[in-house]
Amino acid sequence: MQWSITAVVLEADGKPASGTLQVQIYDLARNRWRAQAKATLNAQGQFSVKTRLDPGAILPAMRLCEPSEARQPTRVLAEGGLVKKASDQAVHLSFGRIQRLAKNAIERSDRNAPFDQQDDYLVAGMPAPSTSKTSATTARMAINAEPMRAYVQPQVLEQPTAKQLRMTADLSKRLEQQDIELNQKQVQMVQLEQNHLKATQELHQAQSRIATLENQLKAKPAAPSTKPIDQQFTLATETMKLNLNEQIIRQAADYDVRALKLQQTINSKNLEIATYTERMQELSKVSRAALEEAAKAKAEADQLKQQMDSQVGAGELYANIGKQLQEAQAALDTEAVPYRLGRVSLNLKTLVAGNKLTMPTLADLNNQGAAGMFTDVNLEFLPNAAKDATEELVSVPDFTDLTETLARRLAKDMGLDLDAAYQSVTDASQPIGQAIRQLPAKGTQVSPGESIMVVFSQA
Repeated sequence: MQWSITAVVLEADGKPASGTLQVQIYDLARNRWRAQAKATLNAQGQFSVKTRLDPGAILPAMRLCEPSEARQPTRVLAEGGLVKKASDQAVHLSFGRIQRLAKNAIERSDRNAPFDQQDDYLVAGMPAPSTSKTSATTARMAINAEPMRAYVQPQVLEQPTAKQLRMTADLSKRLEQQDIELNQKQVQMVQLEQNHLKATQELHQAQSRIATLENQLKAKPAAPSTKPIDQQFTLATETMKLNLNEQIIRQAADYDVRALKLQQTINSKNLEIATYTERMQELSKVSRAALEEAAKAKAEADQLKQQMDSQVGAGELYANIGKQLQEAQAALDTEAVPYRLGRVSLNLKTLVAGNKLTMPTLADLNNQGAAGMFTDVNLEFLPNAAKDATEELVSVPDFTDLTETLARRLAKDMGLDLDAAYQSVTDASQPIGQAIRQLPAKGTQVSPGESIMVVFSQA
């Protein structure tokens, strides 16, 4: 016998679906479902296939399925359908208009004997609803579910703090929980839609049966003796109509109330998701600002450490300080400030190494064995004064091996100022209290009143 099987499959947004579907038939001999025929949906989402089945008095069990992967539950779009026999050799089967449930497929299973896990399958489709507000809302929810989850995906920050990680994990957990709740609400909406459609179909079927009975009664000749029976039947029919209508009205009202509450819950969750998203964006800004500040501070610390680890000569440091004082005086002159820099005194700890004075590094300061090589240096900068062209320069004398008293007397006699520094010595043969080095060296021509630094040995 030739079977013509048709269906129309739509996506959740009402657009025509695409892909290949198959018709499965239950094989009683093998006690399992098997594929009978398959076809590809056209541009309008229409499914049409013809197949031959052995003639029989019993209608075979058929269902329309999506292709599924191995070891995965079968995805069933529709079960049964409208059947009409065109002739002795031709039968038409229509599954009608079907709407895919996509990821919202509902698992159907039964663990009671004789069924087991192998008999489980997923209800992946439902009768396509008419253009009602509830159906449109369900379609929009199904369409917008994926973009919404993509929109609230938390952004991964570079090197976030532990507190930010905990806050981000908490927000992500809440968003995931709300996503699960929204999916559950969507499944409930689909189930409500199915119940509403089922109740509507039952009402239509009941009304059809009532109309058939009424037609049969009208066609039957009325007898005087059957008048009371007809009245009772009419009364029973009207009562049945009223009961069915009342039942449908109650179900429809209950459905509308539950759908309204569900929509309010979804709107509330969407507001919470928007709030969490704003908080995550603010956290992201704060984290970026903190990372920038940390990078800047690290760069400054590295620069400072590099400077402190680099050994700088005392002469270079003194020249640099003098240059900065000169630039400051030039700025005062440029701004026409009626002041000038006067005497500037600095007290610096200097490392004496041979005849060379250097500024100590961090390693030198941490070296306890080198503590005796440090000495305090008093540095004094005097304002520039016009030099007398006739002023005679003084030759720096040799202070080596002189005591501090003799050295100060010699400096005073030469018209110079002496700055004393002290260095501990470990050599027992080295005399204590005598000058061991000086700056500037002997024979250097300096102006009268210049300061000469002399280093004396001490125990």
